Amino acid sequence: MESNSLDIRAFAFIITLAAVINGLGIVRWLTAFSEYLLQRRHLDIQHYWVFSLLAGFQFLLHILMWWTMWSFRDATNFNFLTYLYLLAGPVILFLGTSALIPSFESDKADVRDHFTDVRPIYSTVLVLLWVWAIFAGPTMRGALAPTAPLLALFLVASVFLRATANPKVHGVVVIFNWLVVAAFIAMFAMQLGGTAIHPG
Repeated sequence: MESNSLDIRAFAFIITLAAVINGLGIVRWLTAFSEYLLQRRHLDIQHYWVFSLLAGFQFLLHILMWWTMWSFRDATNFNFLTYLYLLAGPVILFLGTSALIPSFESDKADVRDHFTDVRPIYSTVLVLLWVWAIFAGPTMRGALAPTAPLLALFLVASVFLRATANPKVHGVVVIFNWLVVAAFIAMFAMQLGGTAIHPG
């Protein structure tokens, strides 16, 4: 494609696969949650508040990714390589969701132990996600999006989550993530396409 904005039909075609991959992550969460609701009387689950907040945060990331994909409609640098870059974001987010969701195959589940086991890989995936998000603007439009400072805060928090096994740090990181995501929504996501360089 030439270096100009996509028309709406081309954008709808290009964004479909990314939306489907992102939607699979939402389905993954809803399926796991419905299984939990159906089996909760037969399950011995040791809950962990850090995991619960992180699970809600991860689900919200899927919703926000879907909502903010509209901002790519004014991308000026679309070719097959940038298309692959676009797809990488939903794929990374889906992998994080798949790593985070616990299994209910047995009648016992210690969510804290599960989080301890998956934290290194999950936090690594989060680091990759925020790096992807920060450079999505330069890749698609040739300039950083106005959301870049908040995305950088998410990146720093994910590095801390990856770097230490200290549960207190994990608690601080999760609360910090919720505060930053609240600011993100208030500043950029109240309107469709508000994360774009030139919101429309």
